[in-house]
Amino acid sequence: MVKTVLILGGGTGGVVAANVLRKTLAEKHRVVLVDRNEHHYFMASYPLVMVNLRRPEQVTRKLENLQQKGIQFVQTQVTGVKPRQRRVETGEGSLDYDYLVLALGAEHHPETVSGQLGEAYNPYNFTQISRLRQALSRFKRGKIVLFLSSVPYTGVIAPWEIIFLLDAYFRRRGLRHQVKLTLVTPEALPLPLAGPLVGVSLRRMMTERGIQLITQARILSLDPMQQCLLLDQGITVPGDLFIGIPSHWGPSVLFDSGLVVDGGWVEVDPHTLATRASRVYAVGDATAMRLPVSREWAPKAGFFAHYQAEVVARNIASRIAGKEPTFRYKGKAAGAVMFTDFGKGRLASVNCYAKPSPQVILLRPSKAAYWFKVGFEKYWLHRWF
Repeated sequence: MVKTVLILGGGTGGVVAANVLRKTLAEKHRVVLVDRNEHHYFMASYPLVMVNLRRPEQVTRKLENLQQKGIQFVQTQVTGVKPRQRRVETGEGSLDYDYLVLALGAEHHPETVSGQLGEAYNPYNFTQISRLRQALSRFKRGKIVLFLSSVPYTGVIAPWEIIFLLDAYFRRRGLRHQVKLTLVTPEALPLPLAGPLVGVSLRRMMTERGIQLITQARILSLDPMQQCLLLDQGITVPGDLFIGIPSHWGPSVLFDSGLVVDGGWVEVDPHTLATRASRVYAVGDATAMRLPVSREWAPKAGFFAHYQAEVVARNIASRIAGKEPTFRYKGKAAGAVMFTDFGKGRLASVNCYAKPSPQVILLRPSKAAYWFKVGFEKYWLHRWF
C-alpha cells in the first residue's frame, strides 16, 4: 500500500527529512513538503549578508528544485493540523497523510516589545537582513544596539556572531573608532548553556574589542523619539540604529492541535521526536526540548534540527518497511562554528543531554573554523537541493 509522508516546513529540518525519506523509502511512497514560501533560506549565512560578504540571493534556493529528486512540493499556507483525522488544512485544501513531520520553526513576535516593530531590524528575517545590510553601508558614526527580547530564541550563537562581525565590518572600513557597539541580553552571561568558562571567554573577547555587554536585562520598550532602549530599573541604552532579535513563539497554527505545551512549543520524546499523537513527529525550532537535569530550554539551532530530522526520517522509513525503528537523537552536535571575525571562527561541539549538565566545547578562534563553516554553506546549498 502506498504511504504518504507529509512534511510541514521547508527549513533545515524539513529539507533534511524530505531528502532522507526520499532516499530510504521505496519509490512508490509519496514524500510531500509544504511551505508557504517559494524559497528555502539558509539562515546561518544571514550574518554574512548583513556585512556584505554574501548577496541575499546567494543564500536561498527554490524549494521546487526538490521535485527533481522525487519530492513533491506544495507552496501554500498551513491553516490547521488535525492529528485524529490525519489531515492538514491548507490554503489549497486538505492534505491527508500516513505520517506527519512538523518542521514549522518558530514565529517572530516583535510586537511584544513596544516600539520594536518598525524601529528595529530583525536579523532573523530575510527581508530585514537585506535592509539592514543597506543601512549599515550608510552608517559611519554613532551607536548600534543589538538586543535579545526574550528567551528562548533560535540560532543560539547568532547574536554573538552578529556583534563580532559588526566589529570586524567597521574595522575594515576604518570607522570602528566612531561606532559604539552594545549587546543587551536577558541572559546572565554569553551562551549560558555552555557554562561559565565559555561565557567568561566570550565576555573577554567583547571587552578586548570594545563591545559593551549588558546582561540580565529585561527590555520594556524601544523609544524612537528618545532613541533609546528602556530596560527595567530605569536603565536606558541610547542608540542610533537598533537590531532586535524578537520574541519567539511556537507555531500558532498548532495551538489547537493538542500537541503543544507552554509557549506553543510541540511536546516531543527527547530521543525519538515523537509527539503525543500517533505517527506525528516534530523537529527543529518548533519543539519543546528541555535539558535532562536543569529543565532549561535546550538550544534551538539548525544543526540540531538536522540531526533530529535524520532520526525521524529513518525511523519513519523503518516503520513503513515493517521494521523496528532503532534510531535515536542523542542531543549531540559537532561542527558548529561561530564567526568571530572576517576569516576567523570558533568551532564548537555540544552534548545537550550530558549529565549533570550539558557539555560544550568552544575552541579558540581560527581561520580553519571559518573556512569549515564556509565549506558547509556550499555543501548545504548544493547537496540538499
